[in-house]
Amino acid sequence: MDILLSLVKTPSVIIAIVAFLGLLFQKATLSRLITGTFLSFIGFTMIKVGGGILMKVLTAFSSLFSHAFNIVGVVPSNEAIMAATIDKIGATAALILLFSMIINILLARFTRMKNIYLSLHLVLFMAFALTAVLAQLGYSVMSIVIIASVFIGFYMAFAPHVLGRFSRKIIGSDEYSISHAAISSYILGSYMGKWFGNTQHDTEHLEISNRFDFLREPNVATLLTMLILLVISCIFATQPQIKDAMVMVYGSGAADKNVLIFILEQSATFACGLYLAKAGVGLFTAEIVPAFKGFAKVFAPGAVPAVDVMVLFDKAPNATLIGFLVSFLVELICILIFPFIGLPIIVPGIMASFITGGAAAIFGNATGGFRGAIVASFINGLLLCVLPALTLPLFADLGAKGVTFADPDFTIPSLILNFVLGLFK
Repeated sequence: MDILLSLVKTPSVIIAIVAFLGLLFQKATLSRLITGTFLSFIGFTMIKVGGGILMKVLTAFSSLFSHAFNIVGVVPSNEAIMAATIDKIGATAALILLFSMIINILLARFTRMKNIYLSLHLVLFMAFALTAVLAQLGYSVMSIVIIASVFIGFYMAFAPHVLGRFSRKIIGSDEYSISHAAISSYILGSYMGKWFGNTQHDTEHLEISNRFDFLREPNVATLLTMLILLVISCIFATQPQIKDAMVMVYGSGAADKNVLIFILEQSATFACGLYLAKAGVGLFTAEIVPAFKGFAKVFAPGAVPAVDVMVLFDKAPNATLIGFLVSFLVELICILIFPFIGLPIIVPGIMASFITGGAAAIFGNATGGFRGAIVASFINGLLLCVLPALTLPLFADLGAKGVTFADPDFTIPSLILNFVLGLFK
């Protein structure tokens, strides 16, 4: 089980194995086999490294922002709650992951749902969430494995299949689909964008005065977005709070930096991280899509790979930034409202706001232009706050204090299973 957990926690290894098998089944030359396997591995590792850079900057910003405005509450973090409970339910979750993968492949082979979900680290998070829910309902380990495996295996095939109606408009083909932990948010945002938006006003065609023409460059726009957020946070933060954030980035070298350099460097670092992640996406998709055809030919003829949502970020960079800012703003509003309606404060998960908020806006833009992007990312921000607050009691038995699961595709199934199966208890 430890080997399986280690494997799925390293998505780049899964991708490399799929690419290797795909090329092997295609009887590719040795040179092509080596090239395709390692470029897929390098591309996905670039995404991971870029994501790590983003995470480091966003973690420092999150700490700075929370302390500056005295925000205390529950932190939605899939990684944190998994790390805190891996000894307790990790073995069960690993079994669920294994059987879910088998069910996904069988469904892709024998049904019209031809998507094979490759973001297996997200499936592992879902396995942890559902294991916790079923355990607190009193189900045995065997029952938990059976129920959760069937549920997740069906989800892995069904969710990207339904989202495909909208993702193919963005991708421009059916060569691959999207697997992510907020597919429910993207589907809802796509429909709401269609109903309330207007595709004639695309976020990528926004009219910008010549004086602000520099905003058309995605890397500059990204840098300026983070710069503004850091400046606002530093204005309201105390000197010790700023130093704490700087230590998170520079370590012992923080004493040699001033605040202005910190803001400028971290803004640029954030832009670099996103650029690196998007470059990795390009390298990864160029190799995994053709290689996957060989994998599918053997295991599930006609199947397509469902890959991480970050592959869409270079399709609509303006929408990505709009979605991040709108989702983050909605989460801040929820902080003010929740105490008055009896809900626990959910501290904004900045990385989740950036990825799911940006992706939601891309889908909303595809169906409803600028207005659709706003509506979709607004809904996403609500889901990122309301759902973790509602599901918090479901994970109380795990003993992980101050953290909970973050994404809609973990929290919505948790609520559904708790309600439905709770009727029989």
